[in-house]
Amino acid sequence: MNIEQAFTTAVGLQKAGRSDEAGRLYAQIAARDPHFAPAVNNMGLLHAAAGRNEAALALLRRALALVPGSVNSWNNLASLLIKLGRPDDAARVYRISANLKPDQPAVLNELGLLLEGLKRPDEACEAFARAAELDPMEPEYANNLGAMLRGDRRLEAAARCFRRAIALNPQHSGAYSNLGSTMKDRGVFWPALLAFRRATRLVPDFAGAHWNDSLLRLLLGDFVRGWRGYEWRWKHGQLPSPQRSFTKPRWDGSPLKGRRLLVYWEQGFGDVLQFVRYLPLLAQVTGEQPIIFECQHPLLPVLRGLPGVTLAPTGAPLPDFDVQIPVMSLPALFNTRLETIPSRVPYLRAEPELVARWGERLAGLEKDGGGLKVGIVWAGSPTHGNDRNRSIGLAPFARLAAIPGVSLVSIQKGPTEGQAADPPGGFPLLNLSPDIRDFADTAAIMAGLDLVVCVDTSVAHLAGALGVPVWVLVPFAPDWRWMLDREDSPWYPTMRLFRQSRPQSWDDAINRLERALRQRAAG
Repeated sequence: MNIEQAFTTAVGLQKAGRSDEAGRLYAQIAARDPHFAPAVNNMGLLHAAAGRNEAALALLRRALALVPGSVNSWNNLASLLIKLGRPDDAARVYRISANLKPDQPAVLNELGLLLEGLKRPDEACEAFARAAELDPMEPEYANNLGAMLRGDRRLEAAARCFRRAIALNPQHSGAYSNLGSTMKDRGVFWPALLAFRRATRLVPDFAGAHWNDSLLRLLLGDFVRGWRGYEWRWKHGQLPSPQRSFTKPRWDGSPLKGRRLLVYWEQGFGDVLQFVRYLPLLAQVTGEQPIIFECQHPLLPVLRGLPGVTLAPTGAPLPDFDVQIPVMSLPALFNTRLETIPSRVPYLRAEPELVARWGERLAGLEKDGGGLKVGIVWAGSPTHGNDRNRSIGLAPFARLAAIPGVSLVSIQKGPTEGQAADPPGGFPLLNLSPDIRDFADTAAIMAGLDLVVCVDTSVAHLAGALGVPVWVLVPFAPDWRWMLDREDSPWYPTMRLFRQSRPQSWDDAINRLERALRQRAAG
């Protein structure tokens, strides 16, 4: 049996699952002809399948050293690098393969997925677009391209891609869910609900579609179905905080009868600040047993005054408890409707000592002419999935600084706070950001301000919880809690909303906010 015949036999054994026999035959072939690259490549695949990854890497690299133009070996190497958790290297290898043979839509799609995971959206979009161009009949390529276009806010083009994927595969639940999210982003809500419903009918346990449906229902004020669907968040797998695992049962709202209740934090700072309003209500229900609330360390100082609540910092041993519940499941437990939102403020308070200390810093503004002291925040966390749509930068606030009788104060924290040291155009700005240590400091500063103007971030919730007047710049496709077509917030009586009138443009919202601030400053 010559080498070609032996190789054909070995491939047949490999396909039949007789890996050991195939491996021995490949080894014999390689011993007879060390330059026979296909046998070396396939030995690498067998080692990879058996989990012998280092040996597999060495064999695949040896195969490529023998035949550097082998697209098959480059693709096999990329697959192994993905398995080893080396996406950067895998993307580089797939690029080599695509350059050697440009008409590989499957390779370009895999490259796009890697680049998407590496947060290189422009390159990912290019790869998906090329894959969809090469194989316009593959629904997955159209769906993946649509997802990248949606992330780039090219919503109409994204919707066309999702509709294309659905036309090619009417059972594509993911494309229906993505289409629903895109319709929601465009402000077309009822078609979005229909798309989510179609996705969940195709796949009843499609957590992502249920989750997105619940967020849209909350946005529309359908709290009954919204809170119910909100529980799908734990199966969605995309939350910034995972579901906790406890041996103690989840509380179902039944009388506690002496049992101790643990409520634990989830998601972001703003979410916790918004929903801790329910803890004093729970304390009234439980009677003499205080509620245990496990919360993030940065929030501890500002939550200390919650009545009937014992705080437990994350990571510390928890006090004994009998039942538990996540904080954002409380609205459903209280059967919260729009008209029954517990909106009394303040439910958080600044520490008097800190208020006095920061008041001394703010007193200088009064010496310089008084007027309105306005705290500003122009950016949220850059890791937030929607940050590009909500953060605006410091430059637009220059117009507010020019209003007579207005003094701006930076209370921005995070990566962009350095902008306050050198405001665009040099507009006057009291920069308190470097000296703010935690939320308690921010709360104390707010107590000495006349107004807070901010983007949709945790500061908005802190100001609202303190009962401080706060104006919030809200994106065209808002987070569910800001609802639609209203300038007020049912959650915070002292809040006013300034909404984008069209996607990606803050001009109109800033214009309206500037006019409102001029009127307020004029008395």
